Amino acid sequence: MRKRFFVKNMLLFLIPLLIPTIVLGTLSIVITKQNREGETARDNLQLMHQIDRNMELVFQDIETLGISMGTPEVLYQLEEILRTQYVTFDNQRLLGMMRNLIDSPANAKPFIQSIYVHVNNPYNQFLASGTGLSTLDRYPDSDWLERFRARENPVGILLEQRQIQRYSFEDPIAVTTLYKPLTSLLTGGAIGVIAVNIYTDYLDRWLQSFASMDGQHLIILDEAGGILFRNQTSILPDSVQEKLSSLSPDTRSFDVELDKQTFAGTQLMSGMHDGWRYISLVPKDELNRISFRLSQSTIYVVALSFLLGLALTYLLTRRSLRHIHRMISIIKSAEKGLPLPEISSAGKGEDEYGYIIQTMTRNFIQSNYLGVQLSEKKFRLQAAELLALQSQINPHFLFNTLETLNWKAMALTGRPNEVNDMLEHLSELLRYTLDKPGRIVPLMKEIDYTKHYVAIQQIRYGDKFRCVWAYDPDDIQPYSTVKLVLQPLIENSLYHGIKEMAGNGGIKIKLVRYSGWTAISVIDNGVGMSKERLKEVRRSVAMHLEDDYGNTGDAGDTGDADHIGLANTNRRIRLAYGTDEGLQILSKQGLGTVVRLKIPD
Repeated sequence: MRKRFFVKNMLLFLIPLLIPTIVLGTLSIVITKQNREGETARDNLQLMHQIDRNMELVFQDIETLGISMGTPEVLYQLEEILRTQYVTFDNQRLLGMMRNLIDSPANAKPFIQSIYVHVNNPYNQFLASGTGLSTLDRYPDSDWLERFRARENPVGILLEQRQIQRYSFEDPIAVTTLYKPLTSLLTGGAIGVIAVNIYTDYLDRWLQSFASMDGQHLIILDEAGGILFRNQTSILPDSVQEKLSSLSPDTRSFDVELDKQTFAGTQLMSGMHDGWRYISLVPKDELNRISFRLSQSTIYVVALSFLLGLALTYLLTRRSLRHIHRMISIIKSAEKGLPLPEISSAGKGEDEYGYIIQTMTRNFIQSNYLGVQLSEKKFRLQAAELLALQSQINPHFLFNTLETLNWKAMALTGRPNEVNDMLEHLSELLRYTLDKPGRIVPLMKEIDYTKHYVAIQQIRYGDKFRCVWAYDPDDIQPYSTVKLVLQPLIENSLYHGIKEMAGNGGIKIKLVRYSGWTAISVIDNGVGMSKERLKEVRRSVAMHLEDDYGNTGDAGDTGDADHIGLANTNRRIRLAYGTDEGLQILSKQGLGTVVRLKIPD
């Protein structure tokens, strides 16, 4: 009986234990592999979008120089200086200013090797960062101008990879030259050029910092399919480069063989540079590594579960047999009229009888505890009803008091005045705030009651600021939003932007409908924020959201209390709509601030 009982218990325990474990492990492996590939593709797309945005920063310097030096007055004076070789005090000051313009980014940006500025002149003179005025025949890098002139109808920013050898004893330096033509407003043709030389190796290393996996290749191709930059130093076979160059612009994912390995490729067309493509190649071994480890873990868990189940089956079988033998002994003793064997004390819980007594006692205690809980809930319900009655009485008393103050203010002057206006606006705003507990209200209603807040502030500050609303009532009429979402954004613009400026300012509230969501922007032309201050505000807004989710941070770090309204609004938007997108804050010191948010339908 013992062997049969053991086998029966083993099947009873192990089959329900092992089958779900094996099924769950198999499903986990399959789902993890699929999700891993999908997440990798999404992460690569986000990564390449970030690279695209960062590449735009590299082009900002040449765009800035083009704007600063491309004015007709500057071009004319520079051309006159280089053509006549006649330098006055004003011309000398102009040359010094232009030299500062090209020396500043060349010295400040580690990826810039040098900057040249050339305007047509018979002496082939040009300005070079770190050198000043020079001529092509005396400068070590002399072929850049001929390369530019060889291009037909240069427009926009042109790019070329080449070598610069500054000294005969030095190895050539690989640079990527960006050409920005300087165009005459009279002829429409290029009368000069700005050339920015960027260290190619620096950009290659910069790409390497974006690699998130071992062996990942990040490649930037130009419009002709040639490799501009890449993070890996290994040689890319011609077959692979040809395949990358021939990819359709619509292709997002593909596979390629490289170094006897299969790589999962992702392609993104640049949104800022026509024809540029960003390629990410990730070894599939890296993608399958987690699935392989999960398979190993599943095998270990199944083996451990089997051993634990075997041990548990043995212990339970032994215990059950002991109780069965005791029960059989009691039955036989009863049948024979012999004294019953001694039963273990119920308080010790050593046998089934003790377990039953303990269970009955526990159920009795739980029943009494449930009764206590029921009484407590009844008491809390009564307290909630009292609070509800109180919440109905208090707003009623508040509105009656405001109405009395309104008539008293009118009686003092004998006619309506600004105090009456402020009380009326405040009464409507409070009524809107305390009206309904729900958090979602019609968008038009939110706008109407926000105008009461703006009216109060305009009475308070006079002509300090002007408020402009930009929206189409017909477009936003059917849609709703979180209650009290506009007022904190306007208050932030007023107190941190307009109030701090010397003169008068303006706030613009813009609502635009898109497919599936509404974009709300609050724009001011106040004092704005520096880059460091903007980072602090963004961190404060994000930190308040993280604290709500229970994440830990530095002790005592409560964020930026001046912008608690932005943090609360950001938190309410994300909690109400279950979205990861919150407030977007843009600002520039001296120009103003923009706060944007999206309201899903």
